[in-house]
Amino acid sequence: MFIQPLLPDPTQLHLESWELNRATQDLQLTVTSTQRQAICPLCQQTSHRVHSRYCRSLQDLPCVGFALRLQLQVRKFFCLTPGCKRRIFTERLPQVAAPWSRRTERLAKHLIAIAVELGGKAGERLGQQLGYRIRDNTLLSLFARVPLPAIRPPTVLGVDDFAFAKRQSYGTILVDLERQRLIALLKDREANTLAQWLEQYPGIEALSRDRSATYRSGMNQGAPQAMQIADRFHLLQNFTQVLEQTLSPHTAVLDAVDTAQRLADAPDGATVMIAPATSPQLDAQQRALQKRAQRLKTYQKVWRLHQQGWSTGAIAKKVKLSSRTVQHYLKTTSFPERQGRSDRGRSLLNPYKPYLLEQYNQGHRQVKVLFREIQKQGYGGSYMTVSRYVRQLAQAQGMRLRQYPSHRMPAVVDSPRPPLTPKRAAFLVLRRAETLQADEKQLLQRLVEQSEVAPAITLAQAFAQIVRQRQFEQFDGWLERAEASGLNPFIRFARSLRDDYDAVKAGVTFTASNGQVEGQINRLKMLKRQMYGRAGVELLERRFLLAS
Repeated sequence: MFIQPLLPDPTQLHLESWELNRATQDLQLTVTSTQRQAICPLCQQTSHRVHSRYCRSLQDLPCVGFALRLQLQVRKFFCLTPGCKRRIFTERLPQVAAPWSRRTERLAKHLIAIAVELGGKAGERLGQQLGYRIRDNTLLSLFARVPLPAIRPPTVLGVDDFAFAKRQSYGTILVDLERQRLIALLKDREANTLAQWLEQYPGIEALSRDRSATYRSGMNQGAPQAMQIADRFHLLQNFTQVLEQTLSPHTAVLDAVDTAQRLADAPDGATVMIAPATSPQLDAQQRALQKRAQRLKTYQKVWRLHQQGWSTGAIAKKVKLSSRTVQHYLKTTSFPERQGRSDRGRSLLNPYKPYLLEQYNQGHRQVKVLFREIQKQGYGGSYMTVSRYVRQLAQAQGMRLRQYPSHRMPAVVDSPRPPLTPKRAAFLVLRRAETLQADEKQLLQRLVEQSEVAPAITLAQAFAQIVRQRQFEQFDGWLERAEASGLNPFIRFARSLRDDYDAVKAGVTFTASNGQVEGQINRLKMLKRQMYGRAGVELLERRFLLAS
């Protein structure tokens, strides 16, 4: 019969009968073992003396949409070895099913593959579609019994942190940079945890990391013989924040440069839209001034307590601020003004602004009509957002919204480029020159021409070139210029680089980096989100290792 060759092990199983139930979509096969003798699991001696028979029910792979179940007739044997503790044993069929298992080995392999790729709930949903009658807990239970691959001692190790819950709990990821393989996940990012792991592998020669003092301490304890390498990406990332802090007090300069560039980009005779849509109401201005005065008072109090020797945590508790805010205040020697909303320049209306601008310049200025037209195109925002934008277009021409001119007005131009904030300016300064567009090069040149920010920009571009081109011979000179610049964020950054001098030198000199680690963290985030944060580090590590 054609079913016999499809059995899990046709050489040791014989098909006796089959039964198909269309109502329940079940196919049941009755099979018997063809072994003449069996091996005792304790003494490993063969026996041919049968004690009794019984039936095992095994779930097997689905067959053309039917759930397949095997009714396996197996035997029990007497152990003939004198002194063996096992007097009666059941015959084993390792190619068919494991002892005490309720499913065949080939089905278990399929289920484990699903669990590795999808986890519990998603694996259960896919299994239902494919005909596997399985629950999520069963999938995870099978998955938890899979042995992990042995760790090959690494030579070059990448270390970084990842978030279980952002700003709440973190773990540590360890990656073999030579083999580009994940090695382990640690339950936290404490120095002692990392040191204990490193002590198990004394052959590590190089350790790549970010500039975390905690990881540096753990590496010094656990692998003092290894060379530490400060990752270049993290060096530039830290420096971007330093440059942003330096540019923050000069928002007026950035706004002036941004306005000049928008005017230069506009066609001849066009009106550039720069002014805000509406001026703040008087009471709103008063509230803003009162809040600013309160923030300034708190800022001054933080600095007084700091000068008196208070710790960051104690200051935060005293003034009722978060530790991050206190640290931000202590990094700036001048009061940090509010930079506006973090989503400034982003709006649901952005995709429809070119159409509104075109209609406005053609003389179609009825807000309700324009609102209905872009709704038909898919706009899901509010009417007031459209009204504010059209009012802003009118104000750019020096007109009111419902005022219709007696003569043709110059066209209004709205640049799609977002406002030049300190953060965007810092990214612009540190970008590679070959990646800049023509208008971005002009904008950068205008920034360099401003005496208030020119020294910081010159120092920043020099540092980026040293790191990217690994010009360590110029590093010491840059440190001296930064310390003598009079720019407090640069001075603090230069001092922190001197404290970590050897690792920074190695990072700028050698090619090893944490790029591979960052890629593995992205994969880890995907797996973690699939598991909805319910899995512990052990299950997360197991799935990550086996899925690699």
